[in-house]
Amino acid sequence: MTIDLAIHDTIKDLRHAGHRPSERLAQQILRAGEAAVGPLIELACDTELLEADAPECYAPLHALRLLGELKSPRMIEPLVQAFERTDDDSPLARQLWETDVPQILGRLGADAADQLWAFVDDTNGLLEERSVAIVALTFATATAPELREAVIAGLRERLAVSEDKYMTGYLITGLANLGASETYGEVMARFRAGEVDLDVASAAQTRQFLLNPSQKRLACALHPLWERYDEHGPSTRQEEYAGY
Repeated sequence: MTIDLAIHDTIKDLRHAGHRPSERLAQQILRAGEAAVGPLIELACDTELLEADAPECYAPLHALRLLGELKSPRMIEPLVQAFERTDDDSPLARQLWETDVPQILGRLGADAADQLWAFVDDTNGLLEERSVAIVALTFATATAPELREAVIAGLRERLAVSEDKYMTGYLITGLANLGASETYGEVMARFRAGEVDLDVASAAQTRQFLLNPSQKRLACALHPLWERYDEHGPSTRQEEYAGY
């Protein structure tokens, strides 16, 4: 119990970490291993905190990225259920969090596949949960390349029977991100038939991605902790651009 209480207090320090936690703080949390997973999930899923003032707004992002290093499947369900999509005017912390969630889930590779497919196939589930599960599955192929063919086959199978424009858009987005050029005909046919939510997927970008496959689009799932901060932020420059 003493260890659990100690790690809870240590994780609270992420609320004051600014743009990135110190290496010492991050290592303290990571050394706790499984004991840190529960409190990190709780903080990572506190999406209301993403709307707070800096530095507290970045705490859920820090917690999310540390979960990506611990790679516990326990995070899948709560993160998917906490996910929501907002517009481009949302705070920087929320934008970064929304970008990172499917990538962090993708870091689990094959360990995440069954749970993510279950979310995709839950017709009673929220569309946001189902769509982020699709995107996470595509990122999982970067971590576990052996999943690629099965994920493409699964997306094609579901696309063939999809009658929801929003879900059709995300199934197509998944295939496009995977550079599944063999699906070009069936995908573009859905655009011509007006069966795709164009706010989710555009015909022009989909065509480009399918005809110019690149696994680099999914490489962000492979970023270790500090490289993720270097590549994704947050930074003072991003805050200035966002009007902070």
